Amino acid sequence: MSLAPDIQGVVRIHSSADQFVPAFRDRVGAGLLAGRPHPRSNYRVVEAGPSRVQVRAADWWTAINVGLNEIELRLSEPGSVHYRVRFWRWALYAIGLSGILGLIGVVLLLTVDVRVYLGDQPASRLSSLSIDQNLLVAWAMVFFWGFAWPWLLIALHKSPLRRLVARLISEVDRQAVSG
Repeated sequence: MSLAPDIQGVVRIHSSADQFVPAFRDRVGAGLLAGRPHPRSNYRVVEAGPSRVQVRAADWWTAINVGLNEIELRLSEPGSVHYRVRFWRWALYAIGLSGILGLIGVVLLLTVDVRVYLGDQPASRLSSLSIDQNLLVAWAMVFFWGFAWPWLLIALHKSPLRRLVARLISEVDRQAVSG
């Protein structure tokens, strides 16, 4: 399991490259995600050729929406689309937000006398653990949610992103064949 924010794969299609590429460009122009304009679905075709199209999220709202930051589609073989999606802007948002929360947690644990607080407030601790064990749990939670979670989130995000790309390619393929 790679933690890098990118995916790639192949989707079978029925249309030719001459049908699919213009249909995909039209879909991007109409609104990539839903087929109609939406403020968080602002994508631009940055490069296109007879058997290749590259699309990029045009702004941060779009980039952090679902993580389709950069999409490259290649139709090098008849009947299939090879795709690669890079979602670094989405990943940087997740890493940055979690990192800020993690740093706030570290600062609080270092500046607030948590041991005394836990001793004075028994309802604020896990009753089966000692104060030192509760403090260890607090540190573990800060480090997990602040610094480990975004990397796990990146890895977990890949499967839904693959399904989304496959759905978009299939929808455009159906439109290309029928239109």
